[in-house]
Amino acid sequence: MRSFRLQLALLSGAFAAVLLLAAGAYAWRLTTSFNLDRLDRELRNIGAANLERVVGDEHWHRVESALRFVSGADRPPGFALWVKNYDRELYRSPHWPTKIFPESLPRPTDLETGPTPSVRPPPPPRQGEPLSPRNPPLPRKVPIFLTLPSDDHQWRVAVMGTPYTQLVVVANIDGFNADLTALRRAFFAALPFALLLVGGGAWFLAGRALRPVHVLTQAAERVTARGLDQRITTPGNVREFERLVTVFNEMLDRLEKGFHQANRFSADASHELKTPLALLQAELEQALASTPSGSPQQQLYTSLLDEVQRLKAITQKLLLLALADSGRLELHREPTDLAQLLANVIEDATAFAPHLAIEHAIPVHVSVLADAVLLEQALQNLTNNAIKYNRAEGLIRLTLRLEADSAVVAVGNTGPGISIENRPHVFERFFRGDRSRARHAAAGVGLGLSLSREIIRAHGGDLALCPPRADGDWTEFVVRLPCTVAPAKRSSA
Repeated sequence: MRSFRLQLALLSGAFAAVLLLAAGAYAWRLTTSFNLDRLDRELRNIGAANLERVVGDEHWHRVESALRFVSGADRPPGFALWVKNYDRELYRSPHWPTKIFPESLPRPTDLETGPTPSVRPPPPPRQGEPLSPRNPPLPRKVPIFLTLPSDDHQWRVAVMGTPYTQLVVVANIDGFNADLTALRRAFFAALPFALLLVGGGAWFLAGRALRPVHVLTQAAERVTARGLDQRITTPGNVREFERLVTVFNEMLDRLEKGFHQANRFSADASHELKTPLALLQAELEQALASTPSGSPQQQLYTSLLDEVQRLKAITQKLLLLALADSGRLELHREPTDLAQLLANVIEDATAFAPHLAIEHAIPVHVSVLADAVLLEQALQNLTNNAIKYNRAEGLIRLTLRLEADSAVVAVGNTGPGISIENRPHVFERFFRGDRSRARHAAAGVGLGLSLSREIIRAHGGDLALCPPRADGDWTEFVVRLPCTVAPAKRSSA
């Protein structure tokens, strides 16, 4: 449900369903009203042709026979009549519905030509006397139409009359209701297919409408530190996205310009600092050599020399990061024994942190195509962090294993783990997290992990932080590199 395209299709289907149901309800009501009006006109015409004068029961018998002939002798009775002249019931059909009582039906009061006169109407003409100017048609009253049930059937009832005669005509509308029911079933049977068609059309149209968004997404995915020159072609046939594409390209122009300026500044500053720092280091080393042992000057020069070396290391890291960002980090690749590099790293860690236990499981002759100097620097950064963020008398474990065509190096250490909120930021530059984790936090500036990952990615691999353990007393980083030669045997300590 997080797909906008799916949501659009579902919303279109729901909107179409509401419209179809509303249209179906309106069509149902209109069809019902139209057919009932047509039936009412037929009933009105029956009364109009037979209420012009007062007639006897033989006339109504002939009328019923005619109606039965019209409706079909092989079908159930479709019509029935009830007639009352003056105050006497004149005629009732033999098949009159048992639960419809004519005497209790509402009686029409108003004449079709106006209200019923308040004076008593003249006496009716004699039965059978022909119509003439001296004997005009009797005025008819406005009929009343009802729908009533009786004997498991539905009947349409028309109550008509003149000032002298009351006529009730009923018509069986079961067939009419059956046709409407069949129409309703057909509508609901076709509704799912219509909704599927609407949903499919909405899915297709949404895909067409979102195609420029996919183009923007693909262009944004190509925008990296090495691909800031990517631009999006303005779609000529989609006016609504022209402004968005223009703004996006302008944003990329600003990003590219700012990135290159920052990158150039880092590279130039790092390069320009190398020479004065080297001179300063040489002067301090010369001054340190000429000072008496144990003197305050010797301690001062030693402290200053340490800070100069630290500045040189930071400058070198910044220069490497600037080169990596610009895609100009040159790698002198050659077949390198990864096991030997790890042996050097373990040797340096043992000398630098004799108070820590170091375990390793490294097979021999695992070859990778790499720049040995830069790759060893990346591994040294990981072991330095393992030493720096360890607890007293803690443990460092280095392992090397093969997975498919990759060499996997794991560097783990005991000590306070990285907090959940800091884990997403460990590879950010100058990020140092919780300083309480480090016993020598001042020794770093937060560039080691960033530089290590850039070096490893430049080799076609990757560096990742492993998920934390339940006890929170273990931190482990994993390096994956393309491997060229399988190990010959395995050694452990």
